Amino acid sequence: MRTANGMRSQKRLDRAMDLFWERGYYDVSVDELVNRTGLHRAAVYGQFGSRQRLFEAALRRYRETIVANFFAELEPPSAGLAEIRRFFLAISRAAARPEKRMGCLMINTTCEVSPNIRSVAHIVSRYLDELRALFRQACINARARRDVRRGTDVEQVADYLLGSVLGLWTLARSPASTSAVQHYVRGVLTFVDGLRPNPADTRRTAPNGTRQGHRVVGSAR
Repeated sequence: MRTANGMRSQKRLDRAMDLFWERGYYDVSVDELVNRTGLHRAAVYGQFGSRQRLFEAALRRYRETIVANFFAELEPPSAGLAEIRRFFLAISRAAARPEKRMGCLMINTTCEVSPNIRSVAHIVSRYLDELRALFRQACINARARRDVRRGTDVEQVADYLLGSVLGLWTLARSPASTSAVQHYVRGVLTFVDGLRPNPADTRRTAPNGTRQGHRVVGSAR
């Protein structure tokens, strides 16, 4: 059961997370954190140890809340191409909201902070590894169900989809138009749909390489 103090602390952390999300790590001062969160300056250092540690706590909070909502689409053990599509559509809807043109805190941090602070890089790397693993498993499931073309390289697809998430959220934070973001998403969805097998490829092929009629393998005679 949450205590009143625990809930207040969580709300303050949420305000810090929003400030870092909006402004970035390097452009947020301790004074701004004090004004936005209601924490005393001494508490920033006493409770978290430093501005950097508060930022890391905000990143973990972001993973537990915002990221968890998006990951939920991909986390079912049976997830496949349909869940990958819903994942990107959810990002598309979020990115289209004017107040969400801040991008993704994790992705923003990937380029801004992680190259300079090892502990932050560890948090971001774990997020990227988790997301890639979810894409990979969904592709493996789709391949097992023959929902993707034979010979599809699930490692390559997982890497492409991970890169698409980074590109999409970076575009969403940029001054690019909302239509540009939507077009990007449509391109990713076209790629995902293109992984499905071509009906012509499922026709039975004779030993000499010629088609044996037009019956689809596995269909009724």
